[in-house]
Amino acid sequence: MAKSPTREKIIEAAYVRFYKFGYNGTSVQDIVDVVGVQKGTFYNYFKSKERLALEALKYYACIADQVFVPPDSSEVTTASGKNSPSDIERIRNQFIQASRFQEGPNGSLGCLMGNFAAESDTLPASFRKFINQSFKRWDAAIAGSLTRAQKKGEIDQSHDPEELARYLMASWQGALLLLKNSKSRVPIDDFFHFTLHVLVRADGTKTAGSKRKPSRSRKKA
Repeated sequence: MAKSPTREKIIEAAYVRFYKFGYNGTSVQDIVDVVGVQKGTFYNYFKSKERLALEALKYYACIADQVFVPPDSSEVTTASGKNSPSDIERIRNQFIQASRFQEGPNGSLGCLMGNFAAESDTLPASFRKFINQSFKRWDAAIAGSLTRAQKKGEIDQSHDPEELARYLMASWQGALLLLKNSKSRVPIDDFFHFTLHVLVRADGTKTAGSKRKPSRSRKKA
């Protein structure tokens, strides 16, 4: 069955509105006004705002799934592969890519999943389930890279990859929320410094690029 252009326009408009104003700050009327259709047209495609919001979350999850990708099992996983890429650098590049995606002309809007999670007490249970499943999937992708990093001697063997992956994602979401509120890149800079550059190697040395330049806000302090 061919996709309806009107249905896709409604999803795209909802995606932007939910991103900017959250679930509770967006009404069906707001969405149909943007698209230029009547409410009756909206309900021809979606039974409720909840159904539409889930579609918007799925749209976002598909994009994020292309960023937080598990490592290729066919690649070298031991320290014997001198030319194998750094898995810590791989994780860093994934977060850089995610950061660029969330940048807009008026600053960052944060993460749609994280924004909805901040409203979780007032959201339907279906949202919380979908958000939790998405975060677990991205945690697992990061944990896979961390596991390989341990095998190649990039990080301390005492770290639990799954726990560390959850910490990284939680720190990332917190940094995005602070960035959205403050319009300052300091929370993101802190994230990259303390969560990726301060991770110690198995031999006790810091990862490359661990020397940090003071941010503008700190220079003024």
